[in-house]
Parts: sequence; structure tokens; C-alpha cells
Amino acid sequence: MPLTCKNSGRLSLVVFLLANTACFSKASDGKQSGALVKDQVVAGSPNDFMEVRHVVLKGTNEEIGRALSQLAREKFKSGPVPSRDPLRTHAQRIYFEKNYPILYERMRGLAGCFGKSLDDDSLNFSGLWYPSPPPGCSVIYFPPATTADGKGVVSRDYDFTTGTFSGTRPKSGELASTARPYVVEIHPDKGYPSIAMYSYDLLSGVLDGINSEGLTVALLADDELQSKYRMEPAGETGVGLGVLQMQRYLLDNCANVEEAKAALLATKQYYEIVSVHYLVADRHGKSFIWEHSQAHNREYIIENEGKPLITTNFSLHKYLESGAPPSVQKAKNVCPRYCTLTQKIAEHHAKVTPEFIKETHKLVDATLGKVSPTTRPPNRTLWHALYFPEQRKMQVSFYLKDEADPKQEGKVRIVRTDYLEFALPSAGVTKR
Repeated sequence: MPLTCKNSGRLSLVVFLLANTACFSKASDGKQSGALVKDQVVAGSPNDFMEVRHVVLKGTNEEIGRALSQLAREKFKSGPVPSRDPLRTHAQRIYFEKNYPILYERMRGLAGCFGKSLDDDSLNFSGLWYPSPPPGCSVIYFPPATTADGKGVVSRDYDFTTGTFSGTRPKSGELASTARPYVVEIHPDKGYPSIAMYSYDLLSGVLDGINSEGLTVALLADDELQSKYRMEPAGETGVGLGVLQMQRYLLDNCANVEEAKAALLATKQYYEIVSVHYLVADRHGKSFIWEHSQAHNREYIIENEGKPLITTNFSLHKYLESGAPPSVQKAKNVCPRYCTLTQKIAEHHAKVTPEFIKETHKLVDATLGKVSPTTRPPNRTLWHALYFPEQRKMQVSFYLKDEADPKQEGKVRIVRTDYLEFALPSAGVTKR
């Protein structure tokens, strides 16, 4: 039976009322970006819950920003939104220019796509937002010493509602949240190439991903903080990096776990609605979990040297045992999903294979409830991804729909895709 965390809350990444800009094949300044190499449907269709596109972009970061802006406008009629606080928008832009020039150049491409000046603080160019939901997930890192082929693996479940942002059934013509995710592959002139799962923000919306150096990242909501403590969301007016932008930064700039730790410690961060935590791993067999305290004023780095590292949607730093992640006994009243994964892995004494990892993670897939006109849309595992840092590749299976189970009357069968593989060059690629 799939399990959920006690006191499970919801993370809502910032939702904006998107500009209802008409769709064009060219930018407002008349220039067509040459950075778009591929835009192809790789899973699902308009008749399924999810349609997934694989986008490949190559060029300068300004050209990449322009190309993503054109996609956002054509697919979702989205663009820069009016700033609610021009002073903070101004400070945000200065921060990016000084501390994250890669994103600053992509923002320049966004502004140019719409015929605007990046210096215009009446508009926010820091993202290309489309409907955003609160994710709930689980992530496991298996270090090389635990796997059959001696290579590390990151296993990632991304769970959320099949309904709208508010958890209701979509109206006619309305898309459900996370119904249009992207596999975004970037080959920039500056920064590491990467492949990442995007949603909610086409400019920097990394939910999980891997770069050409093998650095792998995944984001999870910290539901425990939301349920127990008063949140102080910054919305889109935060200065620094938001929760998705931070992962984009790590993929663009960091080659290994030590560089990622230093980057996280040195970067001003904020959360749009509630706090999150990250799992970060590299091709050298290292991994860690990054968390903030409830006041967002202290940071925690949690490791489990040479052993599997597991995280779900609660604050591990509050339950450590001699500095190590909590045991099943310690976490049993907090998150049964964590306990299920921890116990299953502990009971498996052989080296793990991708098949074992997939079957183990399936134990905590979101499968409860069924789609019907009279109930709220159920949660589903919208994708399960395996990342292989040493091979710089990912395999991912997507949720498509529920259908009647012909073998069990009144039951539903969850339909998923086979695992699709995406890979980056594994040698000779350096950050420029």
C-alpha cells in the first residue's frame, strides 16, 4: 500500500497571472532564435494527462533565453509579468548580474524576445512561469559501493495532484498542473551542458537534472516545516535565488559535491511559498542533503558516507542519530514512506540493480484514489527518474492516465510510459 507522510502539507511554487500575449513565431523585435535545435513530443499526447516534450538548445545564453521565451509564449501565452515591487526587482536584477551572469544573459534574451529592455524594473524577467503545483517526492542516492555495476544511481519519484493548482478538477480547456513538463537539454556557450526536468518556469524551472560533469540534483518539498511553523514566503519579489533557480545555478556552475556545497553556502536563497530541501550527488560517489531551519537562518548538510542516502518530505536534520540520517524507529511517526524505503533497502543484502531500485521505489508510488467526476483528482507519481552520474544519463517513466482495470471491476489501472533515456557527452566537456 502506498504511504504518505504524517502532517503532509503542500508546497506551492509561485503562481502568476500570466500575460495574455498573442502567439507569434518570431520575437517582438523580429529576431528568430537559432538556439532551438529540437522540440519534440517524447511521451503522452493531448489525450493523456501528460504531454512531455524534449527540447534541445545550443548557443549563447542570451540565445537560449530567447528560444525558451518563444516556446513559453507560443505554448502557454506566457511572458514577463508586471513587477509588484520595482525596487526589489531592480535589486534582484543587480544580484543576477553580479552573482549569476549566466541567468542574467538568459533574462536578456527573454526581454529581447518581447521587445523590452532588461533595465525596465516595471517588469519581472526572472522567470517564464506557467501553472505551478506543490510537489511531494522521494529521492534515494545509491553510492557505487552498493550497486551491482559499481556506479552510483539517483532514484527520484515526483508526486503531485492530477488536478489544478488548488487540487480541483480542471475546467473545460484548462490544463492540470504539471500536465506539460519539459525535458530541457542545454548546451550553452558559458556553463555546463545539462539535461533537466522542467515545470512551472521555462527559464529556470529545474525539478531534477544532471550536468555534463555528472552533478545530479533533485528538489523536494519540506512539508514538515510548512505544517509546524509559520512560513514567510517571498513570492516573486525575493532577491537572491528561488528554489528552482538554485538548482539551475548548481547545474550551470558546479562539477562536484564539494563545489555544490560551497555554492549553496555562499548564495543568498529564498523560498517563494514554503521551504524545500535538495539531494545532490556527483560521479565520484559523493552525495548530501541540503536543508534550511524553519527560520531559514541556518543550513544543514546531511551525509551518509558509503551508504544509501534517502529523503522524502520531512526535515532530516531534526531526527539525526549521531549525525547520521534517522532510523526506521526514529522516523516511524513522521514519514512512513521514508521508513518503507529505509527498511526495504536495509533488508536487501546483495548489490542493487536498476531493476531492484525501480521495484523498491514503486512501493511508495502515489496510487491511492481514482479519477471520477465526484471526487478530487488523486495524486500520482508523475515521473520516476533514474540518474546515472558517471554515465551522464537519465532514464525516466511518465504517468499518462488512469483507466478501468479489466481484471478488477471498480478498480483503476495506472498507465505509465516505458523508461525513456536521455544522455549527455561524458568526456571532454568543460565549463566555458
